Formats: sequence, structure tokens, C-alpha cells
Amino acid sequence: MNTPSRAMHRTRAIVIAAIAAAGLAAVAVNAATSTDATTPPAPSGHWHHHGPAAHFMHVLKQLNLSAEQQTQVKSIFASAKPQFQALRESMRSNHEALAAATPSDTNYPALLATEKANAGKLIDQMSAVKTQIYAILTPEQIKQIPQIMAADKAKWQQRHAGATAPATSS
Repeated sequence: MNTPSRAMHRTRAIVIAAIAAAGLAAVAVNAATSTDATTPPAPSGHWHHHGPAAHFMHVLKQLNLSAEQQTQVKSIFASAKPQFQALRESMRSNHEALAAATPSDTNYPALLATEKANAGKLIDQMSAVKTQIYAILTPEQIKQIPQIMAADKAKWQQRHAGATAPATSS
């Protein structure tokens, strides 16, 4: 009896992660394709609250992309936006059906299979977008990415060091 329960918990974790990733990807795509000049930029240092898609956008902004590269990035995100939206909707409806189903329902295995397939599609789509963006970056910009990410990680660790450090007695 534990096996179906473990599988169900694992599947739910995959579903939640995939839905969150789809939402984050949609936010990143929307932010990259938005033309609203009245919207203020996001506060600096808050990208980590919005996941890997927002972090990737944060890294791209630090690369000082040329006007042509910025246009290409927006184009890449704009062309990916319909696929992300369709996938997000498919994931949402399947998730609702899965939440309403029980492991003994005859359609339960098909719903699980669809969730796993959607998660794979999301990973593939995000990978394709990232590959297209890397293709327009210069070798120098690509070399800067690990440095930017390491600096961001160090800043995050420094900000949160006090919160996680154990208290010492004198």
C-alpha cells in the first residue's frame, strides 16, 4: 500500500514543480515581450523570489546585450510564448483532473503519464529557449555567465548568512 502512496507523492511533487516552472517561464516570457514603458523595473536583488526563469533574465540584463541582441532575445521569448502558454494550460487542466482522481480510477495512469510528459515538454521548451539565447551571445558574454551567477550566489549567501548562523555564547 506504501508504493502507490509514494508514487502519488512523487508525482504530485513533479506536477507542482512543473506547474511552478511553467508559471515562471510564462512570467519571464511576458516580461521579455512586454512593451509597457510605464512599468518600473523589478527591484534589484529580488529575482531569487521568482525562480530560475527570472534569474536567467537577471543574468542576461547584466551582460550588457547590444540593441540587436536585446531584439533577438525578445523575439525568441515572443516566439516561445504561445508554446509556454499552451503547455501551462494543459498542465493546469491535467493537474485539476489528477487532483480529483484517485489511484484506483481507470484514467489515473493516463493522467500520471500526461503529467510526466508535460514536465518533459516543459524542460525541453526551456532548454530550447536557452540554447537559442546562448547562440546569440558572444563568447565573452558566455564566459561572464558563471561569474555573474557566482557573484549572485555570494551576495545571496552574504545576505542570508546572519539568518542561518547559529548563535554563539560569549
